[in-house]
Amino acid sequence: MGLALRLAYALHEGPHLVIAGDARTFHELANSIASGDGFAAPGGVATADHPPLYPLYLSIFSLVGLKSWAAHRVASCLLGAATVAAVGLLGRRVGGERAGLVAAGLAAVYPLLWVNDATVLSESLYGLLIALALIAAYRVHDRPTAWRSAALGAVVALAALTRSEALGLAVLLVLPVVWRARWRGVAAAAVAGALVLTPWLVRNWIAFDQPVLISNNSGSLLAGANCDATYHGRFIGLWRLDCIPSGVAGNEAERASKFRSAGIDYARDNAGRVPAVAAVRVLRTWDLWAPHDQAVYETLEGRDRRVEYVGVAVYYVALALAVAGAVLLRRRREPIWILVAPAVLVTLASIVGYGITRFRLAAEVPILVLASLTLLELWRRARARRV
Repeated sequence: MGLALRLAYALHEGPHLVIAGDARTFHELANSIASGDGFAAPGGVATADHPPLYPLYLSIFSLVGLKSWAAHRVASCLLGAATVAAVGLLGRRVGGERAGLVAAGLAAVYPLLWVNDATVLSESLYGLLIALALIAAYRVHDRPTAWRSAALGAVVALAALTRSEALGLAVLLVLPVVWRARWRGVAAAAVAGALVLTPWLVRNWIAFDQPVLISNNSGSLLAGANCDATYHGRFIGLWRLDCIPSGVAGNEAERASKFRSAGIDYARDNAGRVPAVAAVRVLRTWDLWAPHDQAVYETLEGRDRRVEYVGVAVYYVALALAVAGAVLLRRRREPIWILVAPAVLVTLASIVGYGITRFRLAAEVPILVLASLTLLELWRRARARRV
């Protein structure tokens, strides 16, 4: 059902969407990799402006001639369907078989999951890896071994190669869980994660003559999120392209360093505004501040505004159910931190960067699982009253 819904929307509505920004970059990078030019921007210049895993996945399809937007949308839909299955498996571990089926059903129809597939965004892969990381974390919690710890470390590293903020899960998720496996678990997770990350880190060092941690994107992120336009007025807490300094020389890593310095310097010079701006960033990410503006902002990346409106309405219901589900899970004395860690990651990333609905995806996987627990409990109580 999840695959059918995604394909129907992607193939019917996708051609009518205006694709720009990150989506166009991923599409072009995939075709560049398939043609033998590697991770190169237009003009053949080496780039690490985005993490590599999602365009690398798309390049598999490009290698066999499937280079069009439609082909890459279908490739993303396959990831979305796999995410449905992974959310179901996570739900089964948390609340049993029925919870797994309900969680998978929610993931199949949840608009803010399937809308990414039509717009060719890395969240299609990121959602799958977040679900797999949470499953791996529960496996370590249930039976802590070095091998299971290594699997968790590797999956989190793959998530970081999809969206770089996922590296924070090494502290928020991996370390608290693998600690149960003692030093062997910590060492296994660290080694496995390092092995996954090392080829890309070495490539970046060679390409830019300096170390680059995952991507150069943090430079433009900090510059675009820290300026007059994003500290005051309607765009407070957002990101603006016109806030990035122009005419900066050097290779991509050198420019990123200068952008990063500009953003940090602005934040330091306006330290009195930082707490208010950080609070708005968090509220925006959780759609608790100007949700209409958030939906409009998402259209800049090609997402359909109508789907955004419906998606946010469904999200509010899911969030309320998830809060109740967290209470139920706590009462059952089940580990709650594993499902809370992505929400903490999303919040911290918003504080450092900016607030946008799309960046909440890591938290929406556990939200759907927790919501499934509440729905089952409501069903159980309704049946008990009828009896």
